[in-house]
Amino acid sequence: MSPRTLVNMLALALLYALMVGSFHPVDLALGALLALGVMRLFPLAGAPPVLEAREHWRRTLHLPRFGWALAVLVTRSCFHVLTTIFGPVGRADLAGVVEVPMGERTARGVQVSSWAMSLAPGTVLLELDWERRVMRMHALDASDPDKLIRQQDHFYQRYQRAVFP
Repeated sequence: MSPRTLVNMLALALLYALMVGSFHPVDLALGALLALGVMRLFPLAGAPPVLEAREHWRRTLHLPRFGWALAVLVTRSCFHVLTTIFGPVGRADLAGVVEVPMGERTARGVQVSSWAMSLAPGTVLLELDWERRVMRMHALDASDPDKLIRQQDHFYQRYQRAVFP
């Protein structure tokens, strides 16, 4: 086991212990086992890129903007879900699957886009089709698939690309 894997496993095990509110050795061991399982099931998209110092700082400076945009996206999505649920009757039949092109995203960029897509209420990633380079997502309101695709691309181009291309 590499030192990096060990550090990641310990970090996830500590996070688990914090979530359950117990640092008992049994809970820590269970957290370590769950961490290993999560790391095997959901590996990172390759090793982190080696960046020049200037590129590293450029991305770091754009990170708060990305975080803020993600918080706004989640908040807006919450309100959209509420209006869909408590809005006019008959809106439940608007749900559907939309294929979002990966475009120029790197593997890590696709991973972050998928995470952001699933973090926002009302949308969830279903599948990554690497051959066709599309991300299949389920949306609570898929009445206008082109609008959803434009929204995903806009978020990537404006906020994510500078940090996670």
